[in-house]
Amino acid sequence: MNEKEITRQGRKCQSCGGNMSFSPKDKGLKCEFCQNVEKLDYNFEIIKHNFKGNVENKKEYDKFVSENKVFKCSNCGANVVLNKLEVAKKCPYCGSSYVAEEKEMPGLKPDAIIPFKYSKEEAGKLYKQRVKKKWFLPNKFKKEPPTNNISGVYIPCFSFDAKTTTTYKGVLAHTTTTVVNGKTHTNTTYQNISGNKDLNQKDIMVETSSHLTQDIFDKLKPYVTSELVKFISDFILGYSVEYYDNSLLNCKKIADNMMEKIIKNQILSQYSYSSVVSYSQNTTFADEKYNYCILPIYQVRYKYKEKDYLTYMNGQTGKLAGKMPKSPVKITFFVIFIVLIVIALGILFFYTD
Repeated sequence: MNEKEITRQGRKCQSCGGNMSFSPKDKGLKCEFCQNVEKLDYNFEIIKHNFKGNVENKKEYDKFVSENKVFKCSNCGANVVLNKLEVAKKCPYCGSSYVAEEKEMPGLKPDAIIPFKYSKEEAGKLYKQRVKKKWFLPNKFKKEPPTNNISGVYIPCFSFDAKTTTTYKGVLAHTTTTVVNGKTHTNTTYQNISGNKDLNQKDIMVETSSHLTQDIFDKLKPYVTSELVKFISDFILGYSVEYYDNSLLNCKKIADNMMEKIIKNQILSQYSYSSVVSYSQNTTFADEKYNYCILPIYQVRYKYKEKDYLTYMNGQTGKLAGKMPKSPVKITFFVIFIVLIVIALGILFFYTD
């Protein structure tokens, strides 16, 4: 038997012939029968490609394409990666078994991966701990959060680096308010700003999942990018993998916009101001690089009071994002509490004045 033979759950165990899959706790492949563990090599030397070079290096990715296929869920539209020996798979997003092979598959193989930090069982315990700390959830839900439908999936992401040089100019307003003899006086002064800003931006991540939005992804971040390791297929055995749903070029445009926002925030943070009257900047990008990585996410799917919910958990840090039930009573009391504080401050200011 070839020791690298791939099965639906993993490789064959060299001790008993059972299926092996990745174990986060053991940092290796573990046999589901005899519990034999094969440690994996964590290679932290991650290659980033020159974006202005060959962005679709077919030769480099031919092996990945030959060993894997992309299947599309006819129920929800998710793209799922299956190895060539897998004959059936449930969609990691909707649970449907109706997945059909795509005729064409783009040729990008993951360069890097952040392996799952904890197992499905550990994820369930961590999810309960995090849920119990959230105040606006119903008490009944917090007492026993549902964890019977947890699945692990690696989501696709492009990571970009660039050296940016920016020239900027603008006008900032400084507004001060004083009260003299019971009368309020407002004074506004203006400041012209201009200059240059150089930044070395690294690991600007753009998700490219068919289901996860960039907003949800941003709430799940940060990922500890120092734990990215070189991709090998052993890390994904036992887990689902979603294939990317957006082109590298489109993701690069998104990353450029994200970098522009970072630059603007850093520039304006240098100044003290009340408001921005006008602002413009011009940025040039150099030494642009990228890689394609996959990141761990646990999904918790459940029904509460006849409504469907899907909560996401960062598979590295345990951070939560996504839909969760809210308690109308708690929200109402919180709003009333805020209103009372505003009224009290108003009364205090009136009598102090």
